[in-house]
Amino acid sequence: MTGKVIVFGAHGKVGQNLIKLLGKPSSTFATTAIVRNNEQAQTVKSLSSGPEISTKQLTLDNTTVNELAGIIKGHSAVVLTVGSAGKNLLQVDLDGVVKTFEASVQAQVKRLVLISAIHADDRENIDKSPIRNYFIAKHYADRILQLEFSDKLDFTILKPGLLTDEPATGKVRIITSKDDAGSVTRADVAQAIVSVLEDSKTYGKSYDFVNGDTPIESAFN
Repeated sequence: MTGKVIVFGAHGKVGQNLIKLLGKPSSTFATTAIVRNNEQAQTVKSLSSGPEISTKQLTLDNTTVNELAGIIKGHSAVVLTVGSAGKNLLQVDLDGVVKTFEASVQAQVKRLVLISAIHADDRENIDKSPIRNYFIAKHYADRILQLEFSDKLDFTILKPGLLTDEPATGKVRIITSKDDAGSVTRADVAQAIVSVLEDSKTYGKSYDFVNGDTPIESAFN
């Protein structure tokens, strides 16, 4: 792994698992972790067992596109594993994410990995979900990325199933039916991000996935 990656949502549960991987002694990535405050910054920094993790404190709802572009500039990839835990879905999960798309283009950083949610493209699933507004935010963020930025960003959308805190299995299954579902560990989602990060065969693609029998390193290509 090589390059300089910036991770939005680094203090979240998936984000922390990702920072552990990017901060391994064997990692050659330089990592910038976006956090909300100093306490989160110290937590994230402590997760690295190898390269030092740089941090930047901001909130997506209070940061402009121009400011984001200045922060993103100079990186080789953007990872968005953003979530407001239902508290600010419009301004963070939707608009904050879309602002980051715009800022990535402005900063001339083409590679972007977005963490969404399983079946976020399926209106029937959205309408019957107990967290409907969450899925609506994910649906439109995905849709905007696919329809408005397909010629501007080399994106991959990862859409995991129900997230769990079990240990990593290293294996997943790609979902191809809207009637199929399941769960996946947050640690495996983090591994999936690392797996696709520099894989050009995943550019422009979207993957619904859960834990399964296929090794992560071969599941997404």
